[in-house]
Amino acid sequence: MRLKPDTSGSVVYKPFNEADDFTDGWWDDAIYGFEPTQRFYSFFVGQHEVARVEIEVQDVLNSEYDQPAHPGPYAVIHFFEVSEDHRRKGYGTKSVHLIADRYKAMPLVAFSEGADDFWGSLGWARHEHKTEPDHSRPMYVSEPR
Repeated sequence: MRLKPDTSGSVVYKPFNEADDFTDGWWDDAIYGFEPTQRFYSFFVGQHEVARVEIEVQDVLNSEYDQPAHPGPYAVIHFFEVSEDHRRKGYGTKSVHLIADRYKAMPLVAFSEGADDFWGSLGWARHEHKTEPDHSRPMYVSEPR
């Protein structure tokens, strides 16, 4: 499995190539746009794209959540998706490990939309919204490598 862009530091900008097995609208500039601080990566096995991620390095996290013990900066995962054809085969976990290698010494952060089992299976700490834990996405934070 390999990550693009490679370690040269090149940036892949949205939009990604259209693909039927990724969620429409998640990877489209026309809807979300992007900031120069955001980075986009694709993960490939052979010629097949198996996952995508959008990450932004931030010094602080949303203060409405319980805060992790480790101070920033943090690599915040805004979007992460494994293609439909490649789900439940370990590619998500492998992709997250490649990102963790890229952002060494920096905790990774993800806000879960129904993927609590996945983020929890990585051993990441769950942090709840302080005032609306039942109506907000939980925040998951890794330990820095």
